Amino acid sequence: MFKQKKIILIIIISFLVFLLSIKLVDLFLQKKFGLGKPLIYESSRIYGYTIKPNQKIERLGNTIIINNLGMRSSNNFKHKSKKKIIFLGDSVTYGGSIVSNNDLFSVKVCNLLNKEKNNYICGNLAVNGYNLYSIIRNIRYKNFDEESLIVITVIANNFPRMFHNVISQPFWTKEIKNFFPALTEVFFIINDKYRNQIKYNLGEEKELKKIDIKYYNDLADELKNIISEKKNKYVILYSPSKSERNKKEDNKIFKNILKTKFQNYFDLSEIILEENEEIYHDNIHLNKKGHDVYSKYIYSLIIEKFLH
Repeated sequence: MFKQKKIILIIIISFLVFLLSIKLVDLFLQKKFGLGKPLIYESSRIYGYTIKPNQKIERLGNTIIINNLGMRSSNNFKHKSKKKIIFLGDSVTYGGSIVSNNDLFSVKVCNLLNKEKNNYICGNLAVNGYNLYSIIRNIRYKNFDEESLIVITVIANNFPRMFHNVISQPFWTKEIKNFFPALTEVFFIINDKYRNQIKYNLGEEKELKKIDIKYYNDLADELKNIISEKKNKYVILYSPSKSERNKKEDNKIFKNILKTKFQNYFDLSEIILEENEEIYHDNIHLNKKGHDVYSKYIYSLIIEKFLH
């Protein structure tokens, strides 16, 4: 009888030690990487999904602040006397967990403009995973002042990328409320990474078809029409991938469409080719240096084209 109780006690103690060890790992992941408290998104019939307003989280040592309008911005856009600049795009503009709010080119542009005269306020309305259609809807259904300058940063993948809802993306729409929040998030990160590889054949077609090109032109036309309808001043920027910089990828089809459709179109490939330092975090997203390089170019562009 005593032997059985001893075995049960050992099992219980071992189980408690195991749970404690797992909890310590979870706490380490929370403190070191900010896991367990992901950015929260909201489902939307119009956009597929948007970022939930009023958030502040720490991820990978970087601070992510979302204002009352769902923008990645520290300000609340209540300054009616200031000129407003809205930045639109996908994760390249949004910045992800790679950089803090203060490192974003959308923030740095305003900092440069406000050095001379504190008269500008900038809002980053970009969202991870948006395609060109989602960006168009952002412009169509969000309220922008007529005085606002809209800066739209486009990447090649914005054209073929599909319209997603929040379920098809690895995002969270509610907080993780359990004993192991960080490990729960890790589990779903791994799950989301491999589920599509197992379930679907996601290989892309090797050649563009005529209907693809027509669709891409139609998207650009729709973007042009909505900008014209809103009567906003605008800038269209094309952000190339690292593969394009190394001449391993050619996206001339998309750049030519934008160049043909838009008067205020500028290809950032030119400034990237002149930049000797590494500006990429991965194949497409920018590191801190990249955001700094972009901000200086956009600042100069705004001064030259819109404030002269």
